[in-house]
Amino acid sequence: MCIFSKFFLVVFANALLFFNLPIWLQAASYAYLCLLFLPARRWRQAGMWLAVCAVFVAGDACVLLYPDNLLGHYLLFLFSALGKMLPVVVVAALIFSTTRVSELVYGLRTLRLPQWVVVPMSVLFRFFPTIRHDYHQIRDAMKFRGIAVNGSDLALHPLRSMEYIYVPLLNNASNVAGDLTAAALTRGLADPQRKTSLYGLSVFSSDLVCLIVGLGLLGCLAYA
Repeated sequence: MCIFSKFFLVVFANALLFFNLPIWLQAASYAYLCLLFLPARRWRQAGMWLAVCAVFVAGDACVLLYPDNLLGHYLLFLFSALGKMLPVVVVAALIFSTTRVSELVYGLRTLRLPQWVVVPMSVLFRFFPTIRHDYHQIRDAMKFRGIAVNGSDLALHPLRSMEYIYVPLLNNASNVAGDLTAAALTRGLADPQRKTSLYGLSVFSSDLVCLIVGLGLLGCLAYA
């Protein structure tokens, strides 16, 4: 999928935040975003996100049936408030799993965005995978020492989990951000001279389908 189609998906997902969608349009929008994993052959992710979205759509449709009490307010927040963020999360997962940093930088530079946008975006794009890698290393070290071997131990001992996981993870995050920024600047990312790129603008049939269906859904959104 072309990088500009992914930029369009970012705009599409953020546009959904500002509208109160009917259930049929919400289900169609979620299905549209989840099925975009298929051209990249991410079958497992497509199935997983379809299942998650189906739960949120069903919960959003049934949440008003619950009584006006604490449980009802909690379910309303879970399915309605958090469900509004779900399209953004799905698009972020799609972009992070199918896009390289150099491809993102090429797309941002083609849009003639300034360096103070390109450099932070490229650092941010590598930040979260690095943090996830550090998290798995911390969990492996904890399991090796017999600390919080499974997920139930983490839930039963939240303070200990915070001490062993979040404290070193947050402490390391500042170092990772500094290292990634230094690496990007060393590679000449902030050099104002004209850059060359191995990537070119290639539009596939999946990009056209993505654009047409997305614009159709936005049109339905405007008239819903």
